[in-house]
Amino acid sequence: MKAVAVFLLVKLLNLCHGIAINPEIKTDVSRSIYDEKVHAAFLNRDHIRRKRYLGLSKKFKLNKRYQECIGPGDVKGHCKHIAYCPTSIFQQLNTLDFLCVIEESFVGVCCPDDIASAGVVGSQLIIDLPAGGDDYDEGDKYTGCGLAVEGRTKVATKTTSIQEWPWMAALYRYKQLKQGLENQFCGGALITDTHILTAAHCTQGLQASEIRVRLGEYDFFRQDESRSKDYEVAEIIDHEYFVLPTYENDISILRLKTATSFNSYIWPICMPPRDGDYTNETVVVAGWGQQYFAGPVSPVLLQVAIPVWPLDKCMDSFVQKITDDNICAAAYEGGKDSCLGDSGGPLMYKLKNGRWITIGIVSWGIGCGNKDSPGIYTKVGNYLPWIIKHTMAKRIVT
Repeated sequence: MKAVAVFLLVKLLNLCHGIAINPEIKTDVSRSIYDEKVHAAFLNRDHIRRKRYLGLSKKFKLNKRYQECIGPGDVKGHCKHIAYCPTSIFQQLNTLDFLCVIEESFVGVCCPDDIASAGVVGSQLIIDLPAGGDDYDEGDKYTGCGLAVEGRTKVATKTTSIQEWPWMAALYRYKQLKQGLENQFCGGALITDTHILTAAHCTQGLQASEIRVRLGEYDFFRQDESRSKDYEVAEIIDHEYFVLPTYENDISILRLKTATSFNSYIWPICMPPRDGDYTNETVVVAGWGQQYFAGPVSPVLLQVAIPVWPLDKCMDSFVQKITDDNICAAAYEGGKDSCLGDSGGPLMYKLKNGRWITIGIVSWGIGCGNKDSPGIYTKVGNYLPWIIKHTMAKRIVT
């Protein structure tokens, strides 16, 4: 009976799992969010970065041919890393039609075997893909995914700065927006100029036309503090094996109707390297959700730094099913956790080169900020092939 009762409690608490903090633990939440630091960040808006992505991994930037495919002009080709197919023909065609997946992990392009027959001239191909982060530094700190203008190395406060997490997305119900009610119900992360990564439980019972995605938001109450923009959703892509009672495969992609324009306020986060292990590492979760369980939501974007738990310790803390597809994270002593309203938002890790990757998606938990009860996240690294498949079309010979 105890297990059944706990399971029912989880179902009630998991519908929209804000950054939580125990009200008995002293924090700086109550201090003014309109301090000099925030205004200084707001004034520093002239830094606009070039629209460019990293490849998914430096390790796989090999000049070799992989599987056969059909390239531009219906000619035979082989999947190669983009950097080794310098062809301008893709710039006139729908590049997504010729993307392919290298060894189930990395993005390539179908490069014609006979370049001349495809009418190509030498030109570096740069396209928009879900980019991955590696610990290497490509030399230009102002290009690529996972970069924020603030460029913080520490998360010392609970409040964020305006341009600190430019990939953060707020999900709204369109009917409420029309009524002037700006109540976001879930979060998400921008991974390409047209795709938002979020949790599948956030989209249950909703049609694409019922959701609006806001990017570039910081403070819901102050329009002069950010350059937010709302986007319509063209398609909801929930994981085909998402299980609502247990929250297995709790991952979804929202495809936007129009592409975003990247700037200091709107910028994509990196995908994680595959098979990355972040046990005992410090990670960051951000959102506009409740500040503690059953407490007020935050109008300003909040953040909290928390440790990643060993999976076996996490399993021992729950009667519910925890698998390798999950990441568990929260302060061991309680008081720091994601909470109601943060669902779908990214669990973020900073690489040595300063780039941020999304290693998890806020999924569920029992309450918020409880001791010995971490938040449960969907492990993004285990879903890279699924993400690649559903964010880009490909024509592969089988």
